[in-house]
Amino acid sequence: MRKLLITLIFALAITGSNAFALTFKAGDDTIDLYSSIRAYAVFTRTEPGDLSLCGRPAGKNCSQFAIGMQDNSRAGIRWTRGNFFLNNEWGINGVDAGTADLRLRFLYGDYKFSGGSGGRIRVGQLPGIVHTSANYDVKLSADNALQGYGTISDVRRIGINYEIGGFSVAAISMRQEEGRLTPAGGSFVEIMPRIEAAYKVSDVTMAGTFAVSSARAGNDDLYHVKSGHIMFAANPKIGDNARLIMSGFYSINGGVYDMVTIGGGYSKSEAVTRNSYRAVPLLKPVDSESENPKIEFDNTAVYGGAFAISAGAFEAGFGIQSAGNDQWKDNQTSMGLYANYKYRVSNLRVTPEIGYLHSGNKFQPKNAENDVKDVRGLRIGVQFRFDI
Repeated sequence: MRKLLITLIFALAITGSNAFALTFKAGDDTIDLYSSIRAYAVFTRTEPGDLSLCGRPAGKNCSQFAIGMQDNSRAGIRWTRGNFFLNNEWGINGVDAGTADLRLRFLYGDYKFSGGSGGRIRVGQLPGIVHTSANYDVKLSADNALQGYGTISDVRRIGINYEIGGFSVAAISMRQEEGRLTPAGGSFVEIMPRIEAAYKVSDVTMAGTFAVSSARAGNDDLYHVKSGHIMFAANPKIGDNARLIMSGFYSINGGVYDMVTIGGGYSKSEAVTRNSYRAVPLLKPVDSESENPKIEFDNTAVYGGAFAISAGAFEAGFGIQSAGNDQWKDNQTSMGLYANYKYRVSNLRVTPEIGYLHSGNKFQPKNAENDVKDVRGLRIGVQFRFDI
């Protein structure tokens, strides 16, 4: 270990500002330091809807131009020794996000049993074992694909994961960040970790997850809430340099564990604002005349999917989803389109992209007399990604 530390200090001293562009070995240890800067320049044009966008009153057209750093810029270190592997990665927010800060993205360790033939166990802050955002290379949503428009997002939580062959199972904490409140005004409390399982055969993956949490409401009692989803993802080759990308899902209350959102994502180029668009259950109206009113929740169901084709540096895709709750006047249907082309020069990637988003209205109650216009937005921009 002393030899490793001396080698690391010496390497950092001689590489200066290029320290992240560094891979070296010291005995049985391999160290890889890396970073990825992801910035954008984007123009958005949003048509009327019930949402207030760009600081304008609801129902007004909105146009804006923005330049900034995407919140999935990152820097990290990977360490390998024999059957052990460690990844520690930090995310970097730009000042345009309100405050420039550093936050933990990954901190997990792997151990391979019998060199991998006995499977691999992973412990720490890790991503869900299966989601669909990574399959679609959409740039102007902070690489979160068509989140809220047909794909399921990734989240990073504390957990433990075991994988062998094509089978993977994980127990993941559902603990939410401060301020992630239920519609009843209280926080979701996990009763059990979220259980996730997946099986991959060739280019097809099937997966599912289930969780039970509780929420405080009304008389301060705890009420159980069940949530989960099932999904599939496939990316078969259709030529030497082309693939089809397909996925679909069905979810009940998937916003409780932060993976399923409903629309959003029009402002600038960050990912969907999950606080405002999480697919959570809604508190049922309470019988105020009852001495002991029964407090229950109406489940929010979301189903959807996406399809894309990737050929060389070009990719184009389409996603659609529908969300429903017994308290809404109508189901909300959201869809998104995108196309981009990736230019790469050494460590620099420049990706122009055009996208169109169309969201229904999840805020319209069942007894509403007037229909509210859907929100429609055109997004044209460029992502600049520099990996070192």
